[in-house]
Amino acid sequence: MTEFPPGPNLARLDNRKIYVTRPGFDNIGEILISMNVKFEAFDGSYDCALLFINCGTPDQIIPAALADFVSNGGCVYASDHVDATIASAFPQLLSFGGHQGNPGSVKASVIDPELRDLIGRKLTIDFDMGSWATILPGKGEVILESRDSGVDRPLMVYAEYGKGAVFYTSFHNKAQTSAEEKRLLQLLVLKQLSVSTHSTLKQTGDSLGISMRL
Repeated sequence: MTEFPPGPNLARLDNRKIYVTRPGFDNIGEILISMNVKFEAFDGSYDCALLFINCGTPDQIIPAALADFVSNGGCVYASDHVDATIASAFPQLLSFGGHQGNPGSVKASVIDPELRDLIGRKLTIDFDMGSWATILPGKGEVILESRDSGVDRPLMVYAEYGKGAVFYTSFHNKAQTSAEEKRLLQLLVLKQLSVSTHSTLKQTGDSLGISMRL
């Protein structure tokens, strides 16, 4: 049984099936509900268009199955301690530097042009727990990054794989956060939906009746 209710039905999402794993250290389902996006609990199958994987979820994610899902056109959004699964499923795509992050606020730069146009070049992200997974520079496109000791550190990346795509974030997806962070998470979800539907961020927001600006 899922620990969160499904969001209301939105036929304008092109009837794309969305699965969400059970919550662990975060709960992306809360963000989807705040956007009125319909989803179902992940049941071990991958017959969906988008899969959201919560950090520390008790659900089993099989790397080979995940790789096949994305290769065939699926889109996956994973956070924090899902790093080992992502690295195993996509060993040549994304790599990680261990669970070395410290708790606290981090100043982030918005690299993605669509997001930067909507929320500006800088924002603050709260890491509510320590030992978060660090991302190493690789083949993925950086969406958000911070500067640590003079070195740019990716905080969220996007990478294409086969016909699909992978989104990974070092920070948690939680609704109990600042208005700025909640807005960021909503836009990041829209970013993934836009990739899945081959549309722009604005087109996706308009199709869901979501205002794109604060």
